[in-house]
Amino acid sequence: MGKLLTNEVGLQMLAEMKRQTAISEAAARDQIAALASQMSSIAKIVRDGYGSVLMDIGDQLNIDWTDGSKSYNVPHDIVHFADVDLKNGDKVPGMYIQWHFCSPFGVQFDAAEAFYYAETELAAGTYNIIVGDNWGTNCKKNEQYQFTLSKPVPKGGQIAGFYSMPDKAPSEWTVQTFTDAKSTTPIETVKPTAGSNGTNLGTLSFTGDGKLNSLQRVAYGYNRWSQSAIRQYLNSAKAAGQWWEPQHKWDRPPAELASKPGFLSGYSDDFLNAIKPVRVRTALNTVTDAAVGTYEDTYDKIFLASLEQEFITPQASGVEGEAWDYWKQAVERSTPTPWYKTFAEGGHPITYGIDGKTSAQNVRLRSANRGYANNTWFVYASGNVSNYGAVSSHRFAPACVIC
Repeated sequence: MGKLLTNEVGLQMLAEMKRQTAISEAAARDQIAALASQMSSIAKIVRDGYGSVLMDIGDQLNIDWTDGSKSYNVPHDIVHFADVDLKNGDKVPGMYIQWHFCSPFGVQFDAAEAFYYAETELAAGTYNIIVGDNWGTNCKKNEQYQFTLSKPVPKGGQIAGFYSMPDKAPSEWTVQTFTDAKSTTPIETVKPTAGSNGTNLGTLSFTGDGKLNSLQRVAYGYNRWSQSAIRQYLNSAKAAGQWWEPQHKWDRPPAELASKPGFLSGYSDDFLNAIKPVRVRTALNTVTDAAVGTYEDTYDKIFLASLEQEFITPQASGVEGEAWDYWKQAVERSTPTPWYKTFAEGGHPITYGIDGKTSAQNVRLRSANRGYANNTWFVYASGNVSNYGAVSSHRFAPACVIC
């Protein structure tokens, strides 16, 4: 007859089993951390469905990334586990990782856009535009401004200007002409003045009038993720000057194009082979994009988090992805982070720069402020969640999915 297991002995055995399990888990995590230089092995673990078994939310993979000649060993936080959609229609297990620190520099979400596109050559001469909406201090509805071009604008050329129009005095405005959307050297730069002389080109309004672009996009860039410069930057391995292409006739080159190589060029092939383009859903603004729909999908290797994914109060609930577990744990509350409050007041956790690691930074998200065509959301260095023009060059904490 076998011996009965006493309570005390049973508890001792259970404690030993837990200890051995803890040792095994610790060893496994040490091995996973060591595999950061062998990302293909981690990707296989994730594909086989064991990512969340062997790794925890908040674990880090230290991965090298190079900005031209400057190298960084970047902690990538494991922020979420979920099935993801690939472009071929497959749904596969995915492990979301995100930079723990933000980038060492900023990139424009989108440059200030052209207001006129030359379908045919535009002759030299005097032209005017009408302001279609009241906005800020200096945009007054029905006011007209004229300018004189001494040189023609070729077919396919652009006229840009009126940058920061609502916030700069008319005396500071300029108008520039370009041979095409990729040109950064103006044909000429002229000063507009109040007046209605010459040929009217159209009305510069929030929505655009069919002849001229949206006033908001002209002044401060476009907040549409799918057509943004930063999306092209993040998903390109091309050299400086080569990673951007115009996405529409009003598009203009971002400020960082000439000086920064594409973001993917900083990673090893081993890392790049471990991540895939996954479906990223982003809500659209209601000013210029309402006819397109509430949202649109892109397939990206690298992307910025949305409001919802960082567990911040969204504008379109349930659209831009589920809240990542990392951020739900980081805020230590059951409700999303509110807008316009510092971290001390209950705002968002603060992110520091990879270049200093002690300097709090403004960090850009991919979400558009849906009530504007130009503003995108970001988190201030104080933890305050706010929004500003796409034209600004904010830093970012990019994310991707190992799958």
